[in-house]
Amino acid sequence: MRLPKGAEILRYARKLRGWTQAESAVCYGIEERTLRRWENNEFNPKWIDVVGLVEDVYALDLAQLLFGIKANQGSN
Repeated sequence: MRLPKGAEILRYARKLRGWTQAESAVCYGIEERTLRRWENNEFNPKWIDVVGLVEDVYALDLAQLLFGIKANQGSN
């Protein structure tokens, strides 16, 4: 099984919390288009940004989030 890409992790975490890209970007201090490009896999986010958004902005545990993504992949 492959490790999810940063884009997939960010999109899953944001939707899990019910946030918009605009809300997420403002809270993290980046432009909305930057987050959109990360989530659309146009640009690869740095790992520190993935962790920062998931843990600091969305207040989620990264390890548990990865298990949730894997579980969703298995049910598709």
